[in-house]
Amino acid sequence: MVLLYVVSYLVGWYLISVRNPTAVQFAQTIVHSVLTERPFTTVTAALKSGNLGQAILFTFLFNLASGAFLSTTLPGVIPLFGGVVIIGITVLRGFVVGVTYPAVLASSYGALVLGLGTLVLELGAYVFSGAAGIHMALAPIFPGRLGVQDRWAALRAACRDAVRLYAIVVLLLGLGAVWEMTGLFLLIRTR
Repeated sequence: MVLLYVVSYLVGWYLISVRNPTAVQFAQTIVHSVLTERPFTTVTAALKSGNLGQAILFTFLFNLASGAFLSTTLPGVIPLFGGVVIIGITVLRGFVVGVTYPAVLASSYGALVLGLGTLVLELGAYVFSGAAGIHMALAPIFPGRLGVQDRWAALRAACRDAVRLYAIVVLLLGLGAVWEMTGLFLLIRTR
């Protein structure tokens, strides 16, 4: 999973660095969406109004539900195909970060520190949630690796493993939300 993120990030970064028109247009579309559409504007409004706690909570819940569970774990209940979906989402997410983050990271030292911390914490969580989903997607295909022959028993065992992995996902996303929102709050306040 980490390798998929790194490679797709580097592809996005390279395409932006050579000013590939398609990558530039894609990045502009994403940035526009982040600046003008929900749920992102909800977080921005909370930060601008001084409600740091609300911004942290909303970011954490959104990243846990949408960024981790719905996109990179739940598809794992579909044997094999779910793993392919998770890999595709992982590659797309890495590419999106690759085309959008270079400008963020280069904007200031504070943005660099904030962006790198956010990348490590949030993408780290998504690596674990994706691993949980792929583990679930492969369990019914290869039940013997979980010590059972019954495919349903293998899926249930993989789901139990996923619940244990989610302790790490929740911790990383919680820390990521505090880090990212506190950093953005401070950056907004100093402007």
